[in-house]
Amino acid sequence: MQDIELLNECKKNPEQGLEYVIEQYVDLIYTIVYGKISTVGTTEDAKECVSDVFMAFYQQIDRINLDKGSVKVYLAMIAHHKAVDLYRKLVRVASNIGINGELMEYQDCKTDLEHDMLKKEEKKVLLQAIDSLGEPDKEIFVRRYYLGQKTKEIADALNLRDNTVDKKISRGLKKLKFLLGGVQYGREENLLAK
Repeated sequence: MQDIELLNECKKNPEQGLEYVIEQYVDLIYTIVYGKISTVGTTEDAKECVSDVFMAFYQQIDRINLDKGSVKVYLAMIAHHKAVDLYRKLVRVASNIGINGELMEYQDCKTDLEHDMLKKEEKKVLLQAIDSLGEPDKEIFVRRYYLGQKTKEIADALNLRDNTVDKKISRGLKKLKFLLGGVQYGREENLLAK
């Protein structure tokens, strides 16, 4: 049955037309949905979402324009959107469930959110401080603490001696501690001048 006939059948005899659509495309829709939610959802979640996809298809049947895409394409788009919505919902629910399986209290969620925001702010400040070190110190810190490179690798990449890299790391750490309000080593002007 061609798409135009399928749509006409769904309009004239909704039960039979929709049954044919489901029979024809259920495997495709399930694959799309389960592929999106498999890391956070169950097969039951996927089956419920598949039902929602076919219901949404039926509710939108009068707006389907076959010049813009086939029934298969419309179903795939609906499945994608429904699965993404379900994934987000499941992630939200999972993030509010404690280790013992019970919902966390609002205060716990609020505390976690505040903690996450504080961590982001601390990371931003740290990155700004590292950026203020200038080159090649900035690159040395990125290579050492972000990429995990050894002194020898950094020295080779930047055409520096090993002991120069070590000294720059040592001095850079002192500067960062000062800039971030940590332990001060010596007078301010000497520290920042190095």
